[in-house]
Amino acid sequence: MFRYKDELKNYIRIMSKQWMENVPAYFETYLKLVKEDDITEALENTWRELTSLIKNVDDVKANHAYEEGKWTIKEMLLHMIDTERIFQYRSLSIARGEMNELPGFDHNRYAENSKANARTLASIMDEFRSVRNASITLYENLAEGRLKFKGMANGLVVQPVQYGYITSGHVRHHINVIQSRYI
Repeated sequence: MFRYKDELKNYIRIMSKQWMENVPAYFETYLKLVKEDDITEALENTWRELTSLIKNVDDVKANHAYEEGKWTIKEMLLHMIDTERIFQYRSLSIARGEMNELPGFDHNRYAENSKANARTLASIMDEFRSVRNASITLYENLAEGRLKFKGMANGLVVQPVQYGYITSGHVRHHINVIQSRYI
């Protein structure tokens, strides 16, 4: 599934949560859901957890919202994809030395404009797999010192290493929502 894992196995270092400094309080909810100490392991585990959960969902169920005004499973999945892409961009930008503050985003507007429910669940999961593989490759190949860099995003001082873990915690958060409200 993750093409380069075997090739890189001997060169991968453990990316530690201990590298994180001054974590914004907003992110604590997501970080508490990540027990793994290695970013790559957390990303791979959350992918397996998500696919295990979604394999029992069909397109009809994936188009269902548990309450008026709430997202469908498809919209939630595309929200996770959009967020992961934005976190990748922020991580890359900060790691490469971007000095300008990176903007926030309105996740409700993104979901509203995603047209998720017009797509098949399979196409969304294929897209998610590609995005997740890109995240793993990104974090595996950023130098340790660059993962620890600090930058500004959405008014917060952040580090690429934080986004690696938050990505996994964010997916686990939504897995919990799907399990408790949809399935």
